[in-house]
Amino acid sequence: MTTAAVNYAKVLYELPVPEEAVNESERLLQENPELIRCLENPLIAFEAMEDIIDRIFPKEIRSFLKVVCRHKKMGVWKEIFRAYRSMSMRDKKILEAEIICVTPPQKEQLEGIQTFLCREFHVKTAEIRITEDKSLIGGFILRAGGKEFDWSLRGRYFRLRQKLTRR
Repeated sequence: MTTAAVNYAKVLYELPVPEEAVNESERLLQENPELIRCLENPLIAFEAMEDIIDRIFPKEIRSFLKVVCRHKKMGVWKEIFRAYRSMSMRDKKILEAEIICVTPPQKEQLEGIQTFLCREFHVKTAEIRITEDKSLIGGFILRAGGKEFDWSLRGRYFRLRQKLTRR
């Protein structure tokens, strides 16, 4: 994530912009690639970009988006919104996590992993994204809070192989 994106996200987070307006703006940008091309295009006059922003986006976030456009930083909009979400989740004591697995965990397993994450990282809850990866052979990898817990069969195989080659 670029420094510029993080700095813009900090500014956005400190502004009195409702989270719903931020979410709606992100949705609009995701669903309209042509809109991004217009707001990034150096050949389009800034006044035209302001008009587009005024017509499409929630009023609470318009000034912020105009500044981003004026500074020609709309190219990092995804990073800005990702950093904003991370700040919001951190303040709400919500942890973002990812489970990479061969098959998705059952409900009880997922609840156990959530309990582990809450205890390990001292948070209220964990939002877990599940990614399937058949190359793990079995088990899973858990990524959260800058840490990785590798309980996959592939990971065990590589660790065993490293130990054997060191000897």
